[in-house]
Amino acid sequence: MLFKKGYTVSVFVFIALLTGCSEPSSSQDSSLSQAELAKYPWAKEHKNHPEWPMEIREEVYGDADTFSTPRLMFWNKYKYSEVRTLWSSRLDGSDRRRIIPEEIFTQLEPAGLHPPSRSPDNRYIAISGYINDRATRQLYDTKEKKLITMSGGGGYPSFNWTSDSDNVIFYADGKHYNYQVSTATLTQRKIIYSEELFLLPGDKEFLAVKHDGFWIHKFNGEIVRKVNFGFPREWEMVDHRISPDGKYLAFMTHIRPKAHFHWVNIENPEIKHSEIGEGNGVIFSLDENATLKFGYNPMGEVDELGKPVTYSIITRTNILTGEQQVRRTKEMRIWGMRSIYPIAITNQKAQGN
Repeated sequence: MLFKKGYTVSVFVFIALLTGCSEPSSSQDSSLSQAELAKYPWAKEHKNHPEWPMEIREEVYGDADTFSTPRLMFWNKYKYSEVRTLWSSRLDGSDRRRIIPEEIFTQLEPAGLHPPSRSPDNRYIAISGYINDRATRQLYDTKEKKLITMSGGGGYPSFNWTSDSDNVIFYADGKHYNYQVSTATLTQRKIIYSEELFLLPGDKEFLAVKHDGFWIHKFNGEIVRKVNFGFPREWEMVDHRISPDGKYLAFMTHIRPKAHFHWVNIENPEIKHSEIGEGNGVIFSLDENATLKFGYNPMGEVDELGKPVTYSIITRTNILTGEQQVRRTKEMRIWGMRSIYPIAITNQKAQGN
C-alpha cells in the first residue's frame, strides 16, 4: 500500500484518531506501583489484558513462528514515545512486534509519506529519509541490526525489490538506480518516467503510473502498452496500490466534488469498480479479488449502558461481488498502541499457512 506526496492528510494522523475505550477503574490504578507505571506507561491498559506481555516483543529475523504466516508492516509508536518506528503483526493484528528500534530513527529521519519496502526474504527494509539533513536512501538489515547506505538523493523513491531479494530499484534526485545487495553495487538505470512505479510479479514488467492512467514497460524500459482513463485534467490519481498477484491497480481520484476510490483489472482496465471515499486503511488481500480495510466500528454504536464504544475492525471485501466479512482487530491498545494502518503485507510466501 502506497501513500505519497502531500495530496492527502497524513495517514499517520489517521493512526492516532481513535477515541473511546474505557479506562481501568480507580481500584486497578491503585494496585499499580509507581515503578511499574514508570517502566511500563501502558500498564493500565494491560491490567485489562493479562494475556498481553508487558515487555515489547521484538521481531527476530528468521524466527520460525513469527514468519509462519504473512505479516502486516505498519508505522506506530508505543504510549508516550516521541519516535515512530516500524512494527509488524499477523493479518488479524495479533503478535505485534517491533521491527526497528527507535534509536535508528533518531539517526535516520524517515521522509514524510515515502513508504518503506521490505525485501521478499524479510531481511532488508528500504527507507527514504534524512541523515544530518541530507536526503538519503538506506537499507535496514534486520539480521545485523544496522543501516546500509545505498545512495544520497531525494524525491519520491518508488522502491521495488526483485523476487530474489538481491536488487532494490528506486529513484533519487530524478535518476533511476539499481542497488545490488550481495555486491553493495549501485548502478544507474535507464529511467522510466512515472509518478509511481511498480515491478510486476515475475520481474519482467513495470507498471508506471501517469497523470490519469498507466504505461506498461519491459524491465529494460521499453514501452509495451499505454492506458489512459480520460479523467478531467483537474482530477488527480493518488494513493496507488497494486495487488500482490499483479492483477489489480487501486487508486483514488482527488480534487473533485467527492473523492472516489477505484480499482481496475490491469489487463482489462475499464473503470467499472468505484466507491465514494478515499480508501483509507484499504490494502489488497493475498486472496484473489479481495481487499482488507482496517478501520473502526460504525459511528453511534453503544454498549449495554448506552455509552459510545470504539473498537477497530477488519473488513474483507470481495471487490467483484461486494460481499463483506467483518471481524475485530486483535491486540488493540497493546503497549498503549491503538490502530493498525498497514503499509504492506510482507512474508507473502507463507500464505499457505
